Amino acid sequence: MSIHDYISFHSNEEYERSIFQFVQMAGEMTIRDAKQRIDQLIDRTFSKKRFLTYKYNSRNRGGNAMYVFDTGFRFQKGRERIFAYTLKNTRHEENQKEYYGLFIKRETMMRDEISSRLNRWHIGDIIFDAAEGMNDLLGRLADEALYENWTFSNYQSSVSHPILKNYLENTYFQLVHQGKIYINEGEKKMMFNTGLIDSSFNELFLVCDIVPNSSRDALFKQEYRVPEIYKSSNRVFRNYSRNAPLPVATFYENPGDLLFNWEIAQKPDGINIADEHIFRDNLERINQNRDPARRFNFDNPQDIARCRQMFEGALKSSLELSKRNYKFVAPQFWPATGKLQFLMPIYLEGVQEIKKGQIRDVLPPTVALSMELVHGQYIGTTILTLDMAYQNARLIARPDGFWLDATKIFAPRA
Repeated sequence: MSIHDYISFHSNEEYERSIFQFVQMAGEMTIRDAKQRIDQLIDRTFSKKRFLTYKYNSRNRGGNAMYVFDTGFRFQKGRERIFAYTLKNTRHEENQKEYYGLFIKRETMMRDEISSRLNRWHIGDIIFDAAEGMNDLLGRLADEALYENWTFSNYQSSVSHPILKNYLENTYFQLVHQGKIYINEGEKKMMFNTGLIDSSFNELFLVCDIVPNSSRDALFKQEYRVPEIYKSSNRVFRNYSRNAPLPVATFYENPGDLLFNWEIAQKPDGINIADEHIFRDNLERINQNRDPARRFNFDNPQDIARCRQMFEGALKSSLELSKRNYKFVAPQFWPATGKLQFLMPIYLEGVQEIKKGQIRDVLPPTVALSMELVHGQYIGTTILTLDMAYQNARLIARPDGFWLDATKIFAPRA
């Protein structure tokens, strides 16, 4: 039996995206091979219900249960296992399947997804009893590190420094993949390099207690708790680390890969956009940063057509701007697949200047188009809100482009 005998998809493109992501993560197999292996895996797993079940509170179409299983493959042939999950199907449709969707995750990000759905306060695999403990750590780390804006202006969140939390989580995920986490078995400590430094150029590390988990859950065999911040010059830290090298996470190998090639992009079919994913699945992201009076009504086909037309025009304009500023299209690291991608700002109403006294400024773009270079062509995979774009770009370096500015992203547009 095939995957379609067990799992429903909203569309064939949704199914194809899941297969493509699996190929990107597992590597060295064709799409055809991946489909065959996934069919065999799903049949073997679901015919005997050999999966982990996690129940949670939810009001969305995915219901309140997720079913998780090991694919048997390793993320980019490293140490991390690749997991997949599907959701309880709560749609009321004729001949509907019991399960909905196939979502592929590397092991650390699978645990992160589960913890988020179970409303656990966490930073990667580091668990906190309450929000206060997590926010206290983020606040202390923000104070210790060389100054940087770790929050978005005019943005309310239960997380005190959301940019820093995202940065730490994805740095940790990358360090696990690269084998750069250090475990001191004698002291029952886990530690890693945050990639941050203080004003005296001391590196900053997190050191956590290792707490075994008594559950038989294959994903949560142990937890990390009670994280503390240590400087590289600290004697206690040097005792914990046994002077083992604790390098920073790296997100690229060749600096030249960080530059967007507009010569490729301007060719016919130089940019291929995943229309369905953008103009159906993520349309609400376009409205998020728009004036309420100018938001699209996506129940109206004419509004969708108008949005698509404006998007195509804005894409051409941004391509022209990229020719004049090599930093206009920013590199980002996509943690889900471990791939470098690019962020092109999309100004649906054009680049709008405003004046504040004698100061001229530019309003933020509507969204950012995420693109990946695949076989000599840029594939526009999705659109991101500006906060999502900033956080992904921050993994590589602190953004300094005029449109990726944490102080402007949630600023009033008038």
